[in-house]
Amino acid sequence: KLFPYGQATHPHWQMAADMVLAQLRACMKQDAFASTPSLGLVYITDHFADQAQAILDHVRQELPFVTDVSGTVGLGLAVNNAEYFDEPALAVMLC
Repeated sequence: KLFPYGQATHPHWQMAADMVLAQLRACMKQDAFASTPSLGLVYITDHFADQAQAILDHVRQELPFVTDVSGTVGLGLAVNNAEYFDEPALAVMLC
């Protein structure tokens, strides 16, 4: 099965997180993707660094089957068909 993933940019972390969660849920409804992965990999740009714990808590609350979460903060994100540099952005992949 494929790993569900989502990405978004938005000035407000919760809006970006909610857009990513919507993409993850859409992936998990498709037969080709894992439907209940337990590991979350969260990547955020430095613009969201101060909100990292809130983002992790939100992802865990919205996806209770994800029992383990790891991630990192960077200056930018290079994700599927997009690059985010010097802007607030978030990407999550579930394994």
